[in-house]
Formats: sequence, C-alpha cells, structure tokens
Amino acid sequence: MNVMEIFETMDYGPAPEAAAPALAWLKERQPFGLFINNQWVKPASGQYLDSINPSTGKPLTQIAAGNSADVDAAVAAARGAFELWGKTPGHIRARYMYAIARHIQKHSRLLAVLESLDNGKPIRETRDIDIPLVARHFYYHAGWAQLMASPRHGQYRRTQTRTLYLPDRPQIRRDHTGDWSTARSGQHRDRRGVPGR
Repeated sequence: MNVMEIFETMDYGPAPEAAAPALAWLKERQPFGLFINNQWVKPASGQYLDSINPSTGKPLTQIAAGNSADVDAAVAAARGAFELWGKTPGHIRARYMYAIARHIQKHSRLLAVLESLDNGKPIRETRDIDIPLVARHFYYHAGWAQLMASPRHGQYRRTQTRTLYLPDRPQIRRDHTGDWSTARSGQHRDRRGVPGR
C-alpha cells in the first residue's frame, strides 16, 4: 500500500473534545439528584430543573431543585461530617484531596466538555484553564493539610467552627554583644543577616 492509497482511505478519528461522549454520560445519569451525606438523594420537593445548553437552547439534563428542607439536611450532614473530619490528621486529609485532584485530572476531557456544554464557554477555556485550576485548588489545599502537623510551619488552633493558622513569629532580642538578632528555629543572625556562631 502506498502513501496515496493510505491518504485516500484515511478517516478522521473522533475529536477528543467531541460532545457525544459527554452527552451519553449525562443521559446515563439523569436526572441528577442532590449529593447529601455521601449519597445521591431525590429533592424533598420532587421538582427538577432543566439545564439548558446555551449554544443550542435545548435541555442537556435535569437537575434537582433543592428547597430549604434539602439545605437543612445538607447542613446537618456537613456538621456531622465536620466532627470526624476536624479530628482527622492532616496527612489523611491530604490523601483524600490528592485523590480528588488526580481523579479530576484523569477525567479532565469529559469535565471540560461538560463545562463547555453547560455554560457555553469555548472548549479551549474550560480545557486549558477551568478544569486544571480545579485540580490545582485541591493540590494546594492538600499541601496545606500536610503542613498542619509540621512544627516548622506555625501552629493551628481549633475552635468549634474553624481551624486557625498562626504563623511563627521571629523573636527579636538583644544578644550578649549588644547586636539585635532574630531567633528562629534555633538559628541566630545578626542585623546584617550573618548567621551567629
């Protein structure tokens, strides 16, 4: 077979950002309920809204219309989960958030097409900016969760509703030679920044 024959019979493959796989994914899972207490539930009102594709004006799928009862159930579930999550060590929290970030990256093409279909953005924007930024947010917060237990990066004080980060503050003092120095992590420097002996 020569190059011309290959060229004549060559068919294009499906585009990586084709809408068909995303539409099939939506069709398999519709209508979308509410994710409360680690499970998909139907809305208390039983009502659903159409999600409209802005480029065609046609419905993409149906999504649950939550009301105050659904919000109350979600808040109660979140408060219950916070009790356990707040006591979970930072490295365990990081493990969960790293896993979420990897799943977002693994399914980034599908998520980018879904985002583009849902809000009408160009695929280039959702593929190259929006979805990678979502993954980066999870990586960022996972990194901070790992640092929570580290004594070199400040202290964390927990209250009933939140965790506060208190950064280390250098202690300014005057040493025996009369120079002002900064004591941080056991290392002393004079006012010129030269480490002490």
